[in-house]
Amino acid sequence: MRPRVIRILTLNSIVANRQAGFAYLPGDPYPFSNGVVALDGHALTRVRLRKPLPLAEGLAFAASFIAAQGRPLASMAACELRSPAALSPTDFVSFNANYVGLLRANGFGAETGFPVGRSNMAPLFSPPATNVLFAFTYTVLGNTDGNASGPDFLISGKPEIADDPPGIVAPGDVSPAGMAIKASHVIVELERRVQALGGRWTDITGAQAYTIHSLDSVMDILRSSGLAGVGLSLFPAYPPVVGLDFEIDVRSIGTERAV
Repeated sequence: MRPRVIRILTLNSIVANRQAGFAYLPGDPYPFSNGVVALDGHALTRVRLRKPLPLAEGLAFAASFIAAQGRPLASMAACELRSPAALSPTDFVSFNANYVGLLRANGFGAETGFPVGRSNMAPLFSPPATNVLFAFTYTVLGNTDGNASGPDFLISGKPEIADDPPGIVAPGDVSPAGMAIKASHVIVELERRVQALGGRWTDITGAQAYTIHSLDSVMDILRSSGLAGVGLSLFPAYPPVVGLDFEIDVRSIGTERAV
């Protein structure tokens, strides 16, 4: 099934990366995409590292692993990171510059504007001493035509940041009401991104929430969205930038493995 291009004013059009086997939503100005979807004839495979590796070592491992599967390095579709702590906006820019350098050094994303999706969190408990790679996702040859499910997709971590007007939603408000506002915004934006990629919300196979705050006040929102039914994984963690309190990523991936 080919992804449908649905025009949404606040999202850029999807870009097909034929060599990679996926299309993506550009994440400008960030060096990662807002989400990816497998193109016709391809599927996604997610690989979780049993022992997360320092970022440079982890990306080198991912490159070696993908090549060993007979896939081009361009097929790297997304990566999931863990960080020692949330960063200031200035330090986040510096981190992204280093991240881009590591991607280029390992042959990822250099020619296509960094289409690789990304999730990143700073664990509350046992944070890593340095930035590490927790998981990565790449495309494989495989067709979903004729199956009940639509194309595989993955949406990058989405925090409570609005595009228009730009800024944090309910900044600093972690009361039950404030958290509900944040969660509602995040779910709406995730749904729009899934739709823009031509995916189906009902096909989601996994979701991860990162917050240090209780989910009690947002359970009705999660229940009504359907995410509670697919088994939402809660990571007691900070989103990657100071000032953010709530983030979720979602995916629809048929094959996941741990190495």
